[in-house]
Amino acid sequence: MKKFITLFIGIILLFGTAKSAESTIYELIVRGELAAAEDSLSRYASAATRDGDILFFQALIEPNAAESARLMEAALKASVSIRYRQELFYRLAQYYLVTDQFKQLARVVNEYRTYWESGEFDREMTRLSILVDEEAGRRESALRQVDRYLVEYSDGEPSQWGRIDKARLMFAQKKRIGAIEMLRALTREQRGPGIPQALYLLAIDAYERERYDDAVFYYNILREAYPQSVGLDVLIDRLGSIPDKARSDNTAEQLTGTYYSVKVGVFSEGDNARRQRDLFEKYGKTVDIGSKTISGKSYHVVYVGRFSTYNDALQFKTTLEANHGEVYQVVAR
Repeated sequence: MKKFITLFIGIILLFGTAKSAESTIYELIVRGELAAAEDSLSRYASAATRDGDILFFQALIEPNAAESARLMEAALKASVSIRYRQELFYRLAQYYLVTDQFKQLARVVNEYRTYWESGEFDREMTRLSILVDEEAGRRESALRQVDRYLVEYSDGEPSQWGRIDKARLMFAQKKRIGAIEMLRALTREQRGPGIPQALYLLAIDAYERERYDDAVFYYNILREAYPQSVGLDVLIDRLGSIPDKARSDNTAEQLTGTYYSVKVGVFSEGDNARRQRDLFEKYGKTVDIGSKTISGKSYHVVYVGRFSTYNDALQFKTTLEANHGEVYQVVAR
């Protein structure tokens, strides 16, 4: 699992301007010049100088994640410089997280927080500690931690991550109403990493409660605003398994004027909705743009077709999904 992870990616720490051999090697790694860094290491390191810093540098350019972690553990036992020590703990924690080694993750996080009460990676390590408690079933402890986190990080992106963590924990404790309110508030913010996370969790919750209209609605918003979101594939798999509740008796619906359409998109921008309308007009069906408000925000909903029976609309939906590779929904109007 994740055998070839290069752990140097994302390193953002820069230390001073000194041009010692260690600093030069580290700066080469930071810039992604791995070949030059490896060459410098081979010239600088020897059996007599394989101290913690050298082991750490070797770990950063090692393409095999397990071997990289082994080198980092060895560096911890050696004389690694204080300038690199915090980052070493954080990279080890990342490895144990992505490989689902929660016992080792707990050890590294606890050691870090023991050494540094307010360290460089305090925010990240606190969230990992919350996750450790959550995975161990200590949800009350996790909630206490996240509440302390939100007191310290009450604004901006750190706050969004904390609220995502808290909403997830509240769902696990069946405190659904509070979790939904928190997530909906997040979706009303202008920007930030918590918004796609909130949309994803809202879609999953709606799906699990069989509120399929809401689930597809949140999915469409997520797809439009965050087309590269990791959770989209998961939602497509879930929504693709929505049971088709075909109705055999449509007489009453026809008498009351009810008809069915295929909902093919929900957009915050009118121009996007109109482009979607133009795309689906080629099917020779009526294409309407309606409106819907959620969490105080207005959205444009694109409907294709006006069918007198659910089954006719369902058949047309299947055709559209096959042609476009997307998830759509039959709705009564």
